Amino acid sequence: MNESSQGGGHANESFRFVQLSDLHLSSIGVPNPFNLLNKRILGYLSWLRKRRHTHQRWVLDLALRTIQELEIDHFAITGDLTHIGLKHEFIQAREWLELLSDPFNITVIPGNHDLYVNEKWDCSFKYWENYLLDNDESKHGQFKSDDALTRLNQIYPVTRVRNNTVFIAINSVFDAPWFRATGHIHERQLSRLRNLLNQEELQKYCKVLLIHHPVTLTDTPKRKSLLNYEIFNTFLQQHPVDLILHGHGHHSSTDNISINTNKQIPVIGMSSSSSISQEHGYQAEFLIFEVKKDQDAWNINKQSYTLDINERRFIPSDIKNVITAPVCKAPTSV
Repeated sequence: MNESSQGGGHANESFRFVQLSDLHLSSIGVPNPFNLLNKRILGYLSWLRKRRHTHQRWVLDLALRTIQELEIDHFAITGDLTHIGLKHEFIQAREWLELLSDPFNITVIPGNHDLYVNEKWDCSFKYWENYLLDNDESKHGQFKSDDALTRLNQIYPVTRVRNNTVFIAINSVFDAPWFRATGHIHERQLSRLRNLLNQEELQKYCKVLLIHHPVTLTDTPKRKSLLNYEIFNTFLQQHPVDLILHGHGHHSSTDNISINTNKQIPVIGMSSSSSISQEHGYQAEFLIFEVKKDQDAWNINKQSYTLDINERRFIPSDIKNVITAPVCKAPTSV
């Protein structure tokens, strides 16, 4: 992990970041029919019938205008910027990201819609590299595969240290079967993540895990679940982080993973940041997190901003304490 330009050494300062998810900000338009001779035809029909009406750019623009009035240090975007992962959708999303902020201030992870089918890297995630990869540029050249899924599983986990927080990004997307939106974490990722979480230098930061799929089955249908969630839960019990953030479900959720009688990992899911749905728990939202270190404990507060479509504004909730947890020490063994 390279900290030379990542804002390390500020562990006692307050750090505020926003989570956005499931933006679906691109427009498919009239695609080349040859691009739809696969699972994408399902996503295209869904977009024609519903998604292009449900996900509105004005909602996302309104969210960003609201965020600009707040003191935010970083953006964490937990996947699904596109609808069916076409090349021109990746380009549209990159153009939007360039308007949002500098790549240093934005961490993006892939969602299942971004890898609707396994595509070539140069036609897909290549356009987002500055937002996906960590800041250790010396490692970037080692990833050579032109296959997007292979490259993603080589790259992740990714760490990005910002102030007192380290974002640990995991890839949970793969080319799932037709009629499925399931996720899976590759075994090699877990092996690398184990080594990462056992690094002594990481223990001075608040560890925030970013993943697209929910890591529990609470309110998650099996067709949208993380297939190896039980394995991952057991892994996290042995190698805990401080907070887990995900998207995918398009609804607000709060869960936890019990480590022992004294510690639980909060698991926060959020609805789409661009949805016009008015169903309770499914309204568009973005989440603000503030991370502080109080003596030897991490203190994390959360505030939700939810769309009131009648007033056309985002309404803030009360600030809630997500966790006050002792700062973990480096494990004595791997």
